[in-house]
Amino acid sequence: MAVHHQPLPLPQLLPAGAKGFAVLDLETTGTGQLCRIVEIALLLLSPDGEIEQEWSTVINPGVPIPNAAVHGIDERLAAAAPSFPAVAPALSALLQGRVLVAHNLDRFDGPILRHHFWEASEALPELVLDLGDGIDTMPNPFISLGKLCAARGINLSGDDAHTALGDTRALAALLRHGLPHLHPSLAPVRVAGISGSELEPPRLLPRTSTSRQGLLRSHDWLDTTVTIPAAGGTIALHGEDAHGWDFKVQKALAHATTLGLVPIPFQPDVPADVLVVSSLFIDSPVMRRLRNAGHPVVASKVFQEARAGATVAANRWGER
Repeated sequence: MAVHHQPLPLPQLLPAGAKGFAVLDLETTGTGQLCRIVEIALLLLSPDGEIEQEWSTVINPGVPIPNAAVHGIDERLAAAAPSFPAVAPALSALLQGRVLVAHNLDRFDGPILRHHFWEASEALPELVLDLGDGIDTMPNPFISLGKLCAARGINLSGDDAHTALGDTRALAALLRHGLPHLHPSLAPVRVAGISGSELEPPRLLPRTSTSRQGLLRSHDWLDTTVTIPAAGGTIALHGEDAHGWDFKVQKALAHATTLGLVPIPFQPDVPADVLVVSSLFIDSPVMRRLRNAGHPVVASKVFQEARAGATVAANRWGER
């Protein structure tokens, strides 16, 4: 697909009949498409890019939050927040008829949001939602939101980074500035079954502070070491997508083959000789079990440089 040399005017990014844009950002319990949402922010923009409404809330994910130091939301704060099903009807009403915009929408925010709405449908069977195709502002190759903002003179301060509302404001500014790699959306969000006019406003918990000080961090990733087994030893690998796979896992698996290691399923209850993960910050049911079990893991980047019999840096989840 060809890349536009000049940014398209914002109205030309919208399909016929769309109300405008819904710029979205999620803060989550980690990386990986099965992690849980801890904060949602939306900026609703007109077709010309004018801000019409801001909406944000902390979300109680219902699971431990291992990365509170990244986004500043710990379990104490989240405990007072609504669950995702509690805000799903109001959120869907805000999204209705708009084109969803997010940085890394296709690989991160989109799959996570779809999974949360799918789970919420158990309690809200009348809610039927299609997120449409949306607009992913992530260029190829990947560039972080902070670097993309800096390249275009848009301020994303340290206090705003990794806060959902701060990121949506920066992303909305990028959208208005113009990004030449964006392609028009073909379908906005479509919602059926719940009328926004019939909804009781949910009890939201907008974040009042971006401070990371005083967070509850009784557990964390601790430094340890692991010895890479010789040929015939077993290895299990876990990545960031919904199937526990990504390109870092593929590269690690290729290296494991050169070492003669035998791949087995990633099962925290019956661990392999060495456990390799693409990121310590993956959050998925299997990673939660692994953290609770305290098994050491080796980062994919470290493993790819290791040799059989070598002792390499690793990490295990434990109490500080």
